[in-house]
Amino acid sequence: MENKEESFEIQVLTRLAVIESKLDDYKKIEDICYRAYNNTKENTKDINNLKEKVTSIEKDVEGIKDQPRQRMFSLVGTIVSVVITAIVTFVLAKIGID
Repeated sequence: MENKEESFEIQVLTRLAVIESKLDDYKKIEDICYRAYNNTKENTKDINNLKEKVTSIEKDVEGIKDQPRQRMFSLVGTIVSVVITAIVTFVLAKIGID
């Protein structure tokens, strides 16, 4: 009888050791998952910051692209103003208003 009890006890202890080993593995997996989750949260923050920076850079690039166009409009406006002033001055000089 004692032999059966010892055999049963050994089986129980063996199974308990296997269960404890599996629990240790689960704890390791849980730790890895927790670290992966935290890394994902940090990556999400970094990605959002990059999106904001890219948007800002896109706006700056559009502004830089518009500068030559704005200069051209300003130049054309100045030339038109000078021509109109010259014509008005010429007409007034011909009329006799000095």
